[in-house]
Amino acid sequence: MIIELLYQDKFKFNFEKDLFNKYNERLENLSKQSIVHFTQKRVSEKRMLEELEKKNNNTYIVILEEKGRNLRTEQFKDLIFNSSAKKIIFLIGGTNGFKKNVLEKADLTISLSKMTLTHSFAAIILSEQIYRSATMKLGHPYHRK
Repeated sequence: MIIELLYQDKFKFNFEKDLFNKYNERLENLSKQSIVHFTQKRVSEKRMLEELEKKNNNTYIVILEEKGRNLRTEQFKDLIFNSSAKKIIFLIGGTNGFKKNVLEKADLTISLSKMTLTHSFAAIILSEQIYRSATMKLGHPYHRK
């Protein structure tokens, strides 16, 4: 499974970037086991819109949005590993979020919390949940029930 995280805002503090990178490194190590190939990139809103426009049947696009669907960890894991798509792209918008017409182009909108999160925290939490899901799929003890 190819998972790509695209986000707009930069990390304001080094500790945020460090924690984000920690989960990215962990995901890179899992990539060596061929379960998931994870990439992340800071991009412009224009690039995100281009991804939505060129979407095909092999790509599943998930937008993080405060009014999106709340998923339990097990549901999130199933979203990733039971998808028929070869690639899942997660989009985290800028400070003003996404317009309604953009949200409608996504396959799914999810919310990580009922509370408002900074975009950097959303990226950290999302990366951790992707890592957790991959370890669950592998039977690794990181996730405890």
